[in-house]
Amino acid sequence: MVKISALKPYIPYNPEEFSTNPYDVIEKQEELKLKETPNSLIHLILPDGEGEEIYQNAAKAYKRYKEEDLIYKEEIPSIFVYRQESEVFSQQGFILGLSLQDYEDGNIVKHEHTREKALKDRTKHILATNVAPGLVWSVYQSDSKINKIMEEIKKNKPKFEFKKFGYDHIIWQETNTKIIDKLKKLLKNKKVYIADGHHRAASAAEYRNIHLSNPDISHSDKAPWQFLLSYLASDDQTRILPYNRIIKKVTDTEATFLNKIRENFEIIPMDKAFNPASKNDIAMCLKGKWYKLIIKEKSFKNVVDSLDVSILQNEILNPILKIKDIRSDDNIFFSGGIQDPILLEKYIIKDGNDLLFNLYPVDIKDLERIADTGGVMPPKSTWFDPKVLSGLVLHDLSEG
Repeated sequence: MVKISALKPYIPYNPEEFSTNPYDVIEKQEELKLKETPNSLIHLILPDGEGEEIYQNAAKAYKRYKEEDLIYKEEIPSIFVYRQESEVFSQQGFILGLSLQDYEDGNIVKHEHTREKALKDRTKHILATNVAPGLVWSVYQSDSKINKIMEEIKKNKPKFEFKKFGYDHIIWQETNTKIIDKLKKLLKNKKVYIADGHHRAASAAEYRNIHLSNPDISHSDKAPWQFLLSYLASDDQTRILPYNRIIKKVTDTEATFLNKIRENFEIIPMDKAFNPASKNDIAMCLKGKWYKLIIKEKSFKNVVDSLDVSILQNEILNPILKIKDIRSDDNIFFSGGIQDPILLEKYIIKDGNDLLFNLYPVDIKDLERIADTGGVMPPKSTWFDPKVLSGLVLHDLSEG
């Protein structure tokens, strides 16, 4: 069972200027550029400062947005449909609240461990600001009746539409309680899977638990802090791109390294840069030379072990390259979302790194199967693209 809620969020007057990519994919150069304008969400999600000053500045930014009329409160409970559209790819989903009790009960399913440092940061941020500015991307298994409601809402005039990052971003608002109630009933017995935003979800749950432990606060199940700001999409509306691995240095000679790999993989030399065509085929570029790696043994213990990121970790990164923890090892870094192998090749040819692994994207159905069994995806497994923008709606947790 999943309970949803309409929202009364704050909405920017100028969403094109105000909205940004999610905080965790904004690189430093983009951050500095965004901070040149005072009207950007960046001052809330990645504020300047040191130590606790960071969170104080985030709260000041949110207060300033209200005082300077950069955002306004939507007084009618609403759900929204958010569509990103381009000639290459389009996707759409609902923006609404998901019950954090369902998150605690396991009806909103996780597939990723949270990291203590990142979770502590986001929890301090949400406690200081009392607002959720970024969407937690979740999916449900495709349902024609639910998808039909989305199409009904899209018959309304869009609330706003603008271009950014190569996509048309279109928002429709729905306030009709009959339509919202119909969606509530259809989602009532659904399971929801978190795709992207595990730290945002966990920090919202921590915020809720702190409030539940405070006897001086009303514990109404309709309070805004009981709900997670979510982008909820049909699983056939998602695109997962590969999360590729780049190794800075390989200490073995090329011949020795290839011989070690040959124990568990068939190695096929390739004439040029390429993308793998199917699961369990890995494209490898070693010092400018391309190879196709095909795993010899394909009887896996479970779905997690069958993922290419797991095969790579278990058969090459750990035993051969001695990279045990990809999050902390300085000899590895990652490139998510790049589809052109020529661009990937530049990490080797232009930047001087030794080794690149170009992986086939994880299937959303594998993610769901792993989550259903309580399993956890390996780190850096999925790159959901395009990213859903932050700041299109801001879910204030302290206001009813």
